Amino acid sequence: MLSHARAVRIARGQLLLSAALLILVALVGCTTGRDVPAKPAIAQEIEPENEQENEPEINAQPAKAAATDGKAMDKEVADKKPAAPKIRVNASTLKSSLDRGANFLIDQQLEGGAYGFDTPDGTFPDVGITAMVLFALAECPRQYRETDGPFISRAVEYLQSHRQPDGGVYQPGQGLRNYKTSVTMLALSTFDRGRKEKKYADWISGSRDFVAGLQCSEDSKVPYSEEEHKPAYGGIGYGSDRRPDLSNTQFALEALHAAGLAEDSDVYKRALVFLERCQNLESNDLFEEKEYATTDDGGFMYSPGTTKAEILEMADGGRAYSSYGSMTYAGLKSFIYAGLTKEDPRVAAAWEWIGKNYTVTENPNMASATDPKRGWMGLYYYYVVMARTLDLMGEKEIVTADGKKHRWAEELAAQLLSLQRPDGSWVNEVDRWWEGSATLTTAYAVQALSICKRNID
Repeated sequence: MLSHARAVRIARGQLLLSAALLILVALVGCTTGRDVPAKPAIAQEIEPENEQENEPEINAQPAKAAATDGKAMDKEVADKKPAAPKIRVNASTLKSSLDRGANFLIDQQLEGGAYGFDTPDGTFPDVGITAMVLFALAECPRQYRETDGPFISRAVEYLQSHRQPDGGVYQPGQGLRNYKTSVTMLALSTFDRGRKEKKYADWISGSRDFVAGLQCSEDSKVPYSEEEHKPAYGGIGYGSDRRPDLSNTQFALEALHAAGLAEDSDVYKRALVFLERCQNLESNDLFEEKEYATTDDGGFMYSPGTTKAEILEMADGGRAYSSYGSMTYAGLKSFIYAGLTKEDPRVAAAWEWIGKNYTVTENPNMASATDPKRGWMGLYYYYVVMARTLDLMGEKEIVTADGKKHRWAEELAAQLLSLQRPDGSWVNEVDRWWEGSATLTTAYAVQALSICKRNID
């Protein structure tokens, strides 16, 4: 039996974990992490290619780089800034990096089969982190499956043990029901891809209905009105507080798509209303309200009237909620799932914002003149949602405002290779939204780098 002191430490750790998870998806702001719509995955291990003399070398900038608008870094960071390495991106370096990252994740499995968060009192098992790791291992080039070992099969059993009668997959009392269930659906859907007999069809179907039922709409247990509840209508939140945000919504839409939700579902139609109200455009009817203003730049905020970037006080007394990188990619990806095309003005406006703010060195528009480190908050979440969005759109290049063409997959891959630690892991030195946890951050990085590899091969 546990000692009283040990029990107290575990209880305190679980409470800290729940609190941290409540802000985890703020920037995504778990992703959850992709394969949407699914591209054919690599069927076998890719053998290293011979390096060619004319292979491009990509300048990978360190994560601790200046904000894109030229704002100076504080002296502490500037003094620690290393020289930008030249990284050779090819099949061999990518394969090696992904193998080291995957092996690091596998080594973090806990005795009960789960993966979890590191805290001062130990590592605590968590459904969301377990699903995020499984998603990363399932879609990496080796495409790990249940028969490959207990690092997959026992983790699936752990998720199975938290499958609830309502269709959700979560730990009762800890919140984040949507996030944990959505990432579980993404992992299971990836395992089932290509199988004639879908092993998890019933499980995924129940979870799909659960997540769809979390949407704030007329069909909710407490009905929502599109006119009376503008900031909430059509969105999906954590599942416990009924307050939606773009991060949770984008996870849910990706998972629902992977789970086979019909393209003409009212869930997508209602979600489109919420997405429009998260976008900084004059056409956003939220800005008809006196207290709201818009930057009219086409980017996205965290939720209608909420941002994790700067809040701007306007001359007319209104407040503008700044767009930022992770949410703009999340919004753009969600537009595609909701049925919009590249030609749609709302999609085009978001794409223009991305071109003006493209970078792989920070989460754009998060940094401020007084706190440049804010640009690294949620950096690895930004990387994975960026990669998923650009992959989904089928775009190989981004043209920036100066007319330069960027092969984003090569540049992002070079950046990730430069940031990998000797043990194969990745960690964000600016520990916000739990990116100081090597397990979570490495899962993000492996997912993003796997997507880069598919777009480079």
